[in-house]
Amino acid sequence: MKKIKNMFEKHDLVKIVLIAILLTIVLTWVIPYGYFSGSEFSDYGLSRQGLADILLSGVYSANFFLQQLLFIAFLGIFYGVISKTSGYKALVNNIAKKFKGKEKAFVLIASLFITLLTTFLSQSFVVLIFVPIIISIVNKLGLDKITAFLCTFGSMLIGIIGATYGTEGLAYFISYLNYYQEVKITLELGVRFGILAFAFFVFNFFTIRHVKKVLMAKKKEEKFDDLFAVEEVSSKKVKTWPMILFYIVILVFVVLGYVKWNDNFGITVFDNFHKWLTELAIGDYTIFKYIIGNNAAAFGGWDLYVINIVLAIIMLISIVIYKIKFDDLIDNASEGLKKMLKPMAILLLLYMIFVIIYWAPFTVTISNWLLKFSEGFNPFLTSISAFISSLFHIDFGYTGYVLGDVMVNKFGESFNIAFVIYVVINGLVQIIAPTSALVMLGLSYLEIPYKKWFKHIWKFFVIMLIFAIAIFALLTYL
Repeated sequence: MKKIKNMFEKHDLVKIVLIAILLTIVLTWVIPYGYFSGSEFSDYGLSRQGLADILLSGVYSANFFLQQLLFIAFLGIFYGVISKTSGYKALVNNIAKKFKGKEKAFVLIASLFITLLTTFLSQSFVVLIFVPIIISIVNKLGLDKITAFLCTFGSMLIGIIGATYGTEGLAYFISYLNYYQEVKITLELGVRFGILAFAFFVFNFFTIRHVKKVLMAKKKEEKFDDLFAVEEVSSKKVKTWPMILFYIVILVFVVLGYVKWNDNFGITVFDNFHKWLTELAIGDYTIFKYIIGNNAAAFGGWDLYVINIVLAIIMLISIVIYKIKFDDLIDNASEGLKKMLKPMAILLLLYMIFVIIYWAPFTVTISNWLLKFSEGFNPFLTSISAFISSLFHIDFGYTGYVLGDVMVNKFGESFNIAFVIYVVINGLVQIIAPTSALVMLGLSYLEIPYKKWFKHIWKFFVIMLIFAIAIFALLTYL
């Protein structure tokens, strides 16, 4: 036991992910894979993944999730540069000073901000733009790594548990279900919002209790290693208003670009404006279309690549305003990129699990075994199916791809309840599983051992699981 403990003292996250990959590969040797056609399951036998498949899965992993990986890389470059500007340093220090003695208020505000963004935006990763600055402020307030994780990555996970209008996982899940039955984003929205509110309340109950302990500890003023930590600014003449304006502009573009205005709320003004702008011609030339590009999307339909352009423009303007030398720009950008390499490597390894499952979806076979135990809809067996699927699929949308057919054809009138179960259980799995992209990304960013996170979050997980199962049972049997 001691040897196992010692083995995970260093680089524990990498080792845990490698074990998860190995387990996934082993399961392809013992569990056959298959697909549903309606409620009928077709068994295709074993699809044992070998050495060549493992190596190739890394290539496909980078290909399938290139935009997420490039976004993390550019985020490192962005913060590597702006964190060295006097304006950013002054902004972080000023906010920290204003909330000194009001640490709990800041944590709650940050948690609510991140949770709301996550639950409404079509892309979860875009919320990470605001994570480094919040972590730096938490560090300046004398709080610990766990608190920093809770009000950033942890709050994103709460937004995923109670996904309402947002997250790419929910969007893709619904899009695949729509192949078999029309599903609207508002399906059981009241139930999902209620679960979100309860999760936020319970999560922050534990968070504030933890913050109180940290504030009472003797070592509360010790700083943790922050990837983009800032120093004190000696001059009082530093202009912070441009940096404040930058973040306001970023937030506006994030909300405009990643809320599905038309699909979710029937607001067509942005689509109409985009059409008008791209068709606006000077003579025979559609100048604005040439400038923004043929592949430019209207507000509400942005992918992660587009926000990189916004960040690049903000970064270039900050370079001019705060007079950063070209050599310093290159050095700072390179340093910022290096700091994100380990989190990116963790993500790349995790996404390999998705590729392996994509090639040999034994999770579908497991779901088939479970669902055969009950003639009608059973919320408990469905919850187990959702749990196992979310544990291995990494991408929630893939669950809709492989199980959407059976959900529509087997669950019948209980489809709405099954929809809620898969959404909520997926969120619960993401908050605790070592295969959760956000958990492992956040732990890697803050260098928190997985064991430490598990010890902190397991009580919340148990409470939410019992609450969720009770809700599923009430919806089914009442």
